[in-house]
Amino acid sequence: MAKTQATRKFHYGIDHFYPGLDRQKFWDLFVDYEAWSKSDILPSEISIVEPGEGHPMGKGAVRKVVFGSMIIIEDIVGFQPPGYFSYASRNGDMPVDEFLGELFLEQEQDGLRVRYKGSFNPKHFGMGWLFRIIFRRAQSAAFRGLGQAYEARYGRTATIIAKPD
Repeated sequence: MAKTQATRKFHYGIDHFYPGLDRQKFWDLFVDYEAWSKSDILPSEISIVEPGEGHPMGKGAVRKVVFGSMIIIEDIVGFQPPGYFSYASRNGDMPVDEFLGELFLEQEQDGLRVRYKGSFNPKHFGMGWLFRIIFRRAQSAAFRGLGQAYEARYGRTATIIAKPD
């Protein structure tokens, strides 16, 4: 069935600050896809379908994320250690099309600023606002989980100070 109404692209952002954390260590944890599956970062399993350039999660990698009964295939489209990572989900099980996620890590004098930007087109007209809320909550939960995984791996408290976008 063809779409009869154009959908508009929805955007959202998350800005977290972790006092005292090291950008390289956070990056190393973030791109460790096995750590995601073995921890409580998100209730999902991540595997590499095709490794990327210079790193399993490098640019050009294809990863599979199993989240409940949903299978999401993602292409890694940006990989610039230790500050930038981006991915695009292939259309399929996702309730949206053209999902793009971007992570920016910025070392500041007193800690690490983590910015996340997401964008997508909802598959169903009028549902973008709901998916924006769901994705923001899921991403925020992932960053809380990353903080806990950082604490477990490096023995350093990783408390988040959330900033509105």
